[in-house]
Amino acid sequence: MALGWANLEQAPSGATVVVNHEVSPIGRLGQLWTVPSSSTLAFAVVLRPALRAEEADVPWLVGALAVADGIEAAGGSAVRTAWPDRVVDAQDGSTRASVRADVQLGPGKVRVAVVTVRLDVTGETDPARRDELLHAIAAQLDQRTDELSEGVAGPLAVYEKRCSTLGHNLKLRLVPRGEMRAHAAAVDPLGRLELRSSTGMVEHVSVNQVRGVEVLA
Repeated sequence: MALGWANLEQAPSGATVVVNHEVSPIGRLGQLWTVPSSSTLAFAVVLRPALRAEEADVPWLVGALAVADGIEAAGGSAVRTAWPDRVVDAQDGSTRASVRADVQLGPGKVRVAVVTVRLDVTGETDPARRDELLHAIAAQLDQRTDELSEGVAGPLAVYEKRCSTLGHNLKLRLVPRGEMRAHAAAVDPLGRLELRSSTGMVEHVSVNQVRGVEVLA
């Protein structure tokens, strides 16, 4: 709905659609969000970031970073990002939120990005508390989008510091290549995950290449 609004009616950056119930809450590459609708805060935000076409992965990471910042700004427990599309509890690594970015390209640039957030609010029965989380995350999205006008380096550096994936050995399922194992070394300037093999080979994978990520050690 938000993507159609952005395309057909030129919805402004920051325009937000809140969803009370989703029949089929689908995330990246068809992954299903399994938390019941009654325990989910789901919404989509239209962004018009100053990004080049080759930086189309960046909205995924900026979205996850804004969710993490918003949760903590609203008084929630400590969280971290997990490349590319999750926000996890800092203590036990359980998923707190899922992020999806639908990116539309124009000539040489990102024309619009719609970031969809699904946040597990199990136990948060007060509607005012859910509104507080929504407003805190939306404010962080506005801030991070504004920062992109000065380049992606600043937001990506902050994302790297909060990313629980980095520094670990991973098993990844890639499209269409299948499984590979490598060490997560960094997030590169385009938002891709920089991987190093046991032989020292360096590879960069984009968000849509990765079907699954498992931390091994």
